[in-house]
Amino acid sequence: MYLIPKPMRLPFAVCMLFFLMAFNGSQAFGEDDSITSSSLIKFSAGIISGFLIHEGAHLLVAEVTGTEMDWEIGNYNQPIGFTEHADSDAKGVAINSAGLVTEALGTEVVLQVDRIDKNDAYWRGMMAWNILNPILYALDYWFIGITNKADHNSYQGDIQGIEFYSDKTAANVFAVSMAGIAVFQGYRFLKTQTWAPDWIKNESHDLAFTCMPSGGFKMNYTYRF
Repeated sequence: MYLIPKPMRLPFAVCMLFFLMAFNGSQAFGEDDSITSSSLIKFSAGIISGFLIHEGAHLLVAEVTGTEMDWEIGNYNQPIGFTEHADSDAKGVAINSAGLVTEALGTEVVLQVDRIDKNDAYWRGMMAWNILNPILYALDYWFIGITNKADHNSYQGDIQGIEFYSDKTAANVFAVSMAGIAVFQGYRFLKTQTWAPDWIKNESHDLAFTCMPSGGFKMNYTYRF
């Protein structure tokens, strides 16, 4: 890790987690569950697409709200980082939340559309990004502090941005919600995978995600004897 430039260490670690945790070895990449140059390229393209959609969502909301943004390569410990100049708290929250919210919405589209081959290497790559990124973002905000940091009258990181324009409670609720949704969606995605163990696909157990009237949510695990 120390041979990798600092701004690239977190993205590199995320990609390594994709390989080591989210998928089962060579079965992550190809439609025939074997590594080929084509499937590896498609898997990587899926990850890159997820990343670009995340950043594009920030840009789109900034354009809609008339907010100026500055982009830099290798800034804020990210491959690409932005500095926004929101003139209201509402705009700041909207811009900073857009990336992770769009990931959750995109993941739901993939899960709901039957025509999408969820065992295709491209979609596996995109789903790996969309599912793991919110979880890692939340962990970084709470414990690690690589991309999410407060610095006097400025900030870096999407969740820290929500705290900056709102408060810590709102940021924590957002982080928990995005991570919880990602876990739920990841569970559902695993059930579609050809390499997943039978106990994952077994209908005797289920994971349910329910929104609460108070604005929170609860996650229930059910096992049917």
